[in-house]
Amino acid sequence: MALTVNLIPSQVPFYATPFDAQTAFTAAQTLAATGYLNNLNSGQVDLGGANPSSGAGRTSGMWVLDITAIDFASVDETYRFSLFGSNDVAFGNGNVEILQTQDFAAVTAGRLVPTIGGASLAMPPVGAAGTICQFPFTNLRARIVYRYLRCYVTIGGTSPSVTVTSWLSFGGTDF
Repeated sequence: MALTVNLIPSQVPFYATPFDAQTAFTAAQTLAATGYLNNLNSGQVDLGGANPSSGAGRTSGMWVLDITAIDFASVDETYRFSLFGSNDVAFGNGNVEILQTQDFAAVTAGRLVPTIGGASLAMPPVGAAGTICQFPFTNLRARIVYRYLRCYVTIGGTSPSVTVTSWLSFGGTDF
């Protein structure tokens, strides 16, 4: 049987990812320059105490970005959000690993890999109310379990500005 394009797009489920201040990097922080999200918990989540069901070991869950404002007016703005892991509480140079990343751009050429999908992730996501983006993550990378997590954004363009709330959620179910 020949493979053909499916006329009915698949619907990825939304996950129940309630906001928890204990596992939040930021709440409604506006950024116009590259840096860490950091207005809650000093921008850092300690998985040794954040997810009691997993202890200080391997953890998986959903990383949530709730983007309430994003500027694409000059058509050259780019925003690359990264979830960093480290076993160094100070996130010292050379002690950080990228666990997950997601970028948004005014035009496709501004994306990390501009040819995948052919367009930037729609804001808000198509068919969704609001602007909550959910990404699965694990703190295990290359057989190393990372205890501390931080969220970092790399921003570029003429007049970039993004307002975001970001947190981790564990054990959510889809609906």
